[in-house]
Amino acid sequence: MAKIDWIDQRLNNWARWRLAAGSGSMASVNLEEAGMPRDPYADKPIPISDCEASETEEAVQRLPGDLRVTVLEYYIGPGGMRHKLARLCCTEPTLYARIGRAHRQLADHFMAKRDKAKAERER
Repeated sequence: MAKIDWIDQRLNNWARWRLAAGSGSMASVNLEEAGMPRDPYADKPIPISDCEASETEEAVQRLPGDLRVTVLEYYIGPGGMRHKLARLCCTEPTLYARIGRAHRQLADHFMAKRDKAKAERER
């Protein structure tokens, strides 16, 4: 899988935000129950703003169907990897290939958005 580190971090933060129902509060969210690994910084506030999280949500929703479903299941779906693979009806290599493609598409989206904003500021 060709994960892009900054996209993976952004998606992990978005997943934490989404599991907290966008409230910014993690008090009632059990991330381990949701299948997320134990985070050594779990007691810290979510390092994401509502604005960034909603931009990420919008970008994820714009992904093609198979990539969108895979991202949602991989980052937010409950249970371990076996459960995620069963719900997606695919093999582990297929899941990782889809995550890699989704990362590239999201990176392209965010970079294009950044470049457009930069061009507008320069005008």
